[in-house]
Amino acid sequence: MKRANESLVGAVVLGAIAVLVAGSIWLSQMRVGGTDQVASARFRSIGGLKTGSPVLLRGVRIGRVTAVALGEQNWVNVELTIRADITVPQRPAAVISSTTLFGDWAVDLVTDENLPNDPEIIRQIAEARRAGGDRWPGATLPDIGELTAQAGRIAGDLAMIADRVEDAFDSTSAARLRSAFLDLSNLSRRLSQIATRQQEALIRIGDNLDTGTASLARTAQSLERTVRRADSATNRDQLARILGHTDSITGDLQAVAANLRGLTGAASAQQAALARIIANTDSVLARVNAGEGTIGMLSRDSTLYTESVGAVRDLRQMLQDMRANPRRYFSFSVF
Repeated sequence: MKRANESLVGAVVLGAIAVLVAGSIWLSQMRVGGTDQVASARFRSIGGLKTGSPVLLRGVRIGRVTAVALGEQNWVNVELTIRADITVPQRPAAVISSTTLFGDWAVDLVTDENLPNDPEIIRQIAEARRAGGDRWPGATLPDIGELTAQAGRIAGDLAMIADRVEDAFDSTSAARLRSAFLDLSNLSRRLSQIATRQQEALIRIGDNLDTGTASLARTAQSLERTVRRADSATNRDQLARILGHTDSITGDLQAVAANLRGLTGAASAQQAALARIIANTDSVLARVNAGEGTIGMLSRDSTLYTESVGAVRDLRQMLQDMRANPRRYFSFSVF
């Protein structure tokens, strides 16, 4: 019975040792029955990368970080262990980035064609490649904390811009607007003067036409008397036709004179309406010049235009950078 208990205890101990060895192999990600590839990359800084961090290729885990050491010329040398069945791309580069919000970092293998569109990343890769040797060039993206701080600074800048926009009601642009209103008022006055002069000219033309029509009427009467006197010596039918044409011409001239009188009356009516519009416009512009109302308050400051243009330019640059480099601002991982 005692020997059976000792055999059972021995079996339990051997099973525990086997489980411990298997767990150690799994935790250390050792490969049994295969030879892993070993490579080295150099970085100026590695952020939160540490031994055991994953190595990724197109988002798939292919290895892990096995060693981190400080090398010559203040380079940080990172040793990478990659599975033997993985084909590493030509001229690879290593980019360290934060993969989660909890401080997990990873090394992502990329080619020169797939580098992030980030001037800082491109500069770091070029600097590491110039160092020469067999080590892969590397670069490090900013972590979530830096992105959050940058976002906080951007939010602060936006708040400052909003405050400046709120205080920009007394601006040169508002003064220019007031000047534009004054120019409009001057233009209205000039139009009123031109309309007045044209009305006077039309009145003179109408008077001249009335005078001419009266003269023509008197001429026609004289001609009619002359024709009547000559009626005994000429054909009565011909003289009657001539007089009929003369009367028709006189009627046409009188109709023209009546139309001109109507045109003069319409111009007078439009002049009164235009005068009322100009008077109302002058009243509004007087209030603007006195600083009354919203437009009057807007006509006192010049900062609104300059700050608004700067804000729109900064926002457009930020949006373009976010579209071109989304991973600089957002980097999330489920696992």
